[in-house]
Amino acid sequence: MQRVICFLIFSFIVQKTNAQSFADKLLADSSITGLQINYSKKGKITAINAGFSDSETKQKVSSKTIFQAASLSKVVLAYICLELANKKQIDLDKPLISYYDYPRLKNDSAAKKITARMVLMHTSGLPNWTENPLKKSWATSALSTSFEPGNHWKYSGEGFVFLQLVIQNILKKDLQQIADEMVFKPLAMNNSSFIWKDEFESVAALGHDDKSEQTQQMPFFLPNAAFSLLTTASDYQTFLNAFYHKFLPKIISDSVSIYDTKEPKSSAKSLFWGLGMGIQENELGKMLWHWGDNGDFQSFFMIDPRKDEILVCFTNSANGLKIMKPVLSHFFGTTNWPAASWLGN
Repeated sequence: MQRVICFLIFSFIVQKTNAQSFADKLLADSSITGLQINYSKKGKITAINAGFSDSETKQKVSSKTIFQAASLSKVVLAYICLELANKKQIDLDKPLISYYDYPRLKNDSAAKKITARMVLMHTSGLPNWTENPLKKSWATSALSTSFEPGNHWKYSGEGFVFLQLVIQNILKKDLQQIADEMVFKPLAMNNSSFIWKDEFESVAALGHDDKSEQTQQMPFFLPNAAFSLLTTASDYQTFLNAFYHKFLPKIISDSVSIYDTKEPKSSAKSLFWGLGMGIQENELGKMLWHWGDNGDFQSFFMIDPRKDEILVCFTNSANGLKIMKPVLSHFFGTTNWPAASWLGN
């Protein structure tokens, strides 16, 4: 028995050392300042924390380091929306304008057709952004559809803001309170928030550009479902595990191809979008995925439902998506990743 225990301890140390060496090489080869990787298979978790959260002070990334999740924020709103749909508090196919009369869309008759389902599948017809959403002028900028809602896929941050406003109006609470009550507290995501908290000051990672130069810290004081989630890879893996186990049939029951005939990419032929997440098809089967890009913070996740595998990767770098293929190949064991190819990596 003692030999078995010693062998298991030795194997764990070797595995952890190999994973850390892999991460350290990734950072060096890709000019990435810091990263968190959380990989789980049937509940067994491998956590990697490497590099620096602050390149000037050389503060190391730990499991408690807070990263900007960027567009992975949208998946949290998708979960909330599907929970509300289960409770009959929102109808996925009812026009959102019937729940909330959005002033920015007052001059667009086509926008009256937009539904929650369309937003979750990125077929709303709304643009990604009319302008930088951090500018004061953005909140009152004119917004309109660029094609008939429901016609085809086009990624949209504006759509998720519209859905956020609808849900806030239904529940008469802001997104932070809603997320606390429906997601963060029930799942014990103690290091997650849509807005900046004072306790993040000592543990929040700072972003870095593509030359590894540190950028200005951007604390989010207003919750934005499209990009403002602050969290850790561990918290986010916990969330994804709950989301996909509960809603997998719904996520994949209705999907749309992201292939664009105007900008054809062969990799897009293997990519689709379901309710709140992307769907990738390769030799491993159907996998769920999403990416995030706030410029100086980039992130991604991949889920293999058949094998109960989840991988989450956060970086505080504009080069973060460059490691998508090698990270996925290392953990899932194949080199064919249409999602990464489609993103240009």
